[in-house]
Amino acid sequence: MDEMRTLQDFRADAPAPDHARLTPGRQRLLDEAARPRRLRGGRWWAAVGAAVAVAVAAVLVAQVVPPADGPRVKAEYASVPEPGDGQWLYRKTVTRQSSLNFRDDLNPVTEKGPGWKPYWVHEQETWTQYGSGKQRRTLGKGQLDSVVTKSPWGPPKDVRAKVEKLPSEPLELMRELRGVITMPLGDPAALDIGDYRRTKFALTELEGLPPKVRLSLFRTLQRIPGVVVRTDPAEDALGRPAVAVHWSDDDDEFTRQTHRRQELLLDPETYEYRGERTLLLAGGMIDSKVTTKDTLISVSAVVDGGVVDKAGTRP
Repeated sequence: MDEMRTLQDFRADAPAPDHARLTPGRQRLLDEAARPRRLRGGRWWAAVGAAVAVAVAAVLVAQVVPPADGPRVKAEYASVPEPGDGQWLYRKTVTRQSSLNFRDDLNPVTEKGPGWKPYWVHEQETWTQYGSGKQRRTLGKGQLDSVVTKSPWGPPKDVRAKVEKLPSEPLELMRELRGVITMPLGDPAALDIGDYRRTKFALTELEGLPPKVRLSLFRTLQRIPGVVVRTDPAEDALGRPAVAVHWSDDDDEFTRQTHRRQELLLDPETYEYRGERTLLLAGGMIDSKVTTKDTLISVSAVVDGGVVDKAGTRP
């Protein structure tokens, strides 16, 4: 029985299976025991043994795997190797942008002409050196920009090392994160929206975070007052399913002034950063007419990413 003990110890903190979950297996066992013994020899015992196996399996499954928790298991037990100091974090992003003319920010207009399309597509590639924070990017035709900048948050290695040491409990993590990712001087953001921005930055910019850390950050997002994790379906620019997260419409100054909402898009299974989108909310103006449904203004998606040895190269 050493194997059973190993399985039980693996998730000893899992909740015990409830009555509703065990009843079907138990009833099958009782039904087999009460059935007339028409089976000969070992066949009857084989049938009972199968029913017992079902009941035991129900107990072990309940103790080993949290019910309906596939995404959490994926995020909690995967591992990601850490890049070297001289290596670069590569990211390619594609953005699908509405072709509406926003000269009048509160009343965009449709301007159709030769070759008009409802959306235009833009690609962007960036490289960030893991140990130093140096950054490079591509220009319009895919050429590497000669200007070398630096990440305003410091080298990814340093920030990652600090984030990985944070507690996993959401409220404790949120408090500790304030000392790791500081808001720019003079930022008038309230405490709660500051916590949202810090957590969002950790999820979107710290590439290569261990999945278990991303899971803790997502749990933290859910606990920040004013943050909305939407349950309605969302997609990134590639059409992949995503979880949309945003600051409350009622409290966000950008939304109040422009009638637009900016959303963070995360992978629904691993909570990796997938992109962002901006919606013109129903009730806003397009072509001087009040809209009756949300209109997609822009949506992005991380197309490719990875670790490379030199800026300008791709995985």
